[in-house]
Amino acid sequence: MVRIVLLSFIFFTTFRMSAQFSSSPAPVMVSVQPTSGELVTDVIFSKSRDTTYTIFWKLEKNPATFESAWEIYVCDLNLCYTSAIESCPPSKPNVFSNNSNLFQFHFKPNGVSGSSVVGVKLYADKNFTQEVYSTTINISSTTSSTKDLNNVNIKLFPNPASEYFQVTNASSVKKVVLYNMFGKEVKTYFHYNNAQHEISDLKTGMYIVKMLDDRNKVIKSLKLNKSFGGA
Repeated sequence: MVRIVLLSFIFFTTFRMSAQFSSSPAPVMVSVQPTSGELVTDVIFSKSRDTTYTIFWKLEKNPATFESAWEIYVCDLNLCYTSAIESCPPSKPNVFSNNSNLFQFHFKPNGVSGSSVVGVKLYADKNFTQEVYSTTINISSTTSSTKDLNNVNIKLFPNPASEYFQVTNASSVKKVVLYNMFGKEVKTYFHYNNAQHEISDLKTGMYIVKMLDDRNKVIKSLKLNKSFGGA
């Protein structure tokens, strides 16, 4: 009887925790050419309560579809790991104290085409038994259309920037969203050709710039260095 009550308590607690987490984007869509370089995707894990959580992550590859030449690795709240590390080390848990927590997922196709789905799971324990959230990374490494090739060439200029920045080669970009390094949205701009996006009022430091198309889909994320000159 005691065992049943204990198992029920663990299940109920884990279920309640899983309802408190979300991520953006979800799922993560990775679309690259086989010959392209490393693609970095920012993912923000959010929690709905002010409670602090200790979190361990784990990648789950499908050996039938994940190409052996591919590389995928994680930058969590503590470190950037190599592609050989597929789960959070027990001694390096992530402390989710902020409501938004920024991870980065790096992918290198290394000249190999294919498609696969990688599971991303968050756990409340270092033994990976209490799953609290899961999402996926959907990978497609194929020859791209002309539109996709143009998106690869999207750049921020100037960078570093103090007063404003522009987005070049951005015919498909309709909206630009700025996030600080904690994953908090700080500015949103409607984008048009040769638009200058004002940042003079921002504090110095690094920001994540996400470019969205007319369907509100993120087509590229880049880092912007805000240099001295603002508040």
